[in-house]
Formats: sequence, structure tokens, C-alpha cells
Amino acid sequence: MKRAIRYLLCLVLILSLAGCGGNEAARKAGNQPAGVKDILEQAKADSEKQGSSLPAEQGTTAATQTGKETSAAADEPVDVDLTALSGALVLSEVTNMLSSPKNYIGKTVKMRGSFASFPNPVTGGYYFTCMIQDAAACCAQGMEFILAGDLTYPDDYPPVKSIICVIGVFDTYQEGGNTYCTLRDARLIG
Repeated sequence: MKRAIRYLLCLVLILSLAGCGGNEAARKAGNQPAGVKDILEQAKADSEKQGSSLPAEQGTTAATQTGKETSAAADEPVDVDLTALSGALVLSEVTNMLSSPKNYIGKTVKMRGSFASFPNPVTGGYYFTCMIQDAAACCAQGMEFILAGDLTYPDDYPPVKSIICVIGVFDTYQEGGNTYCTLRDARLIG
């Protein structure tokens, strides 16, 4: 029972964070507080005026708001760097990615979490995910990825539950009449 209550509370938190962007007209009229995206954009604009960049602990990078950025860990460009976001913000961003995938298709995404694999009973293959937990470790959100190359599971994959960092191109696919999100041509780094 406690687990179900925790799950519901986490779901409410995630849904409330995902809806933080809200109605811009209502916000401008003063009827709705600024959302996470608005706060991050304002902080970025303020730091640019001062001639500095946002530190990672403030929860964002320029990549989450504008074009490409170079990742220090892999020294390659990324569009959405989830590794630079705090626990609550990263879950909110992943929720946005899963609920509004058209806004992310084709973007290079970097994420860190624990590795998980799930068998596909229809094909006999596996689904691979990077599971991201919030700071309280009560809620988790997973993002599927497909590693580039001709790899064999489990030989060419990390152990289940190990911490991984993955970079890939966000995409969607249809299976069984449903749309799913994945990171294609993914690479494990660090």
C-alpha cells in the first residue's frame, strides 16, 4: 500500500512538473507562475548578459535551450544534455520527451542512469533502457536506446543495474499499434 501511495505521489509530481510550461497568455497576464522552461531561459539570458555561462548545478546547459553543445565527457555535440539537469528537472524533461516526442525527433540526447534490459516475447530480442531516478530515488523514468553496430546481448552490453551514460538520436517507432520513443545509433560513453 505504501509503495502504491509513493508511486501516485511521484506520478503527481512528474505530471505537475511536466505541465509547468503552461499557458503563456495566462502567465503574461499574471494568472500563472513561470514554468521550469521559462525560469531556465531567464537564467540563461541573465548569465549571457553578465558574460558567463550557467553552472551545471543550476540544472541546465545551453543545449537544452538552443542548438548543439559540446559534451565534455564525450567531446561530441548534443542537443539535450540530461546529465546536467537535477533529479526533478531531468524527470520532467524525459516526461516531456515521451509526451511530446515530435519536439525532440532528430535531436542528439545524452543521459545517465542505470542499465536495464527487457525481453521482447514476440521477437525474442531485447529492449535496452537507461533508467533515470529522481533525487529522492522514489521515482524513475526510462528511455529506450538502440546501440549502433552489430552487438550481441549480453556479451557487448554492461551488466544490468550498472550506471551508464548514453548518447543517441531521439526517434520514435511503431510497434503493435503504439508509438514508442528511443535513442537510435546510441553509444555508451564514460
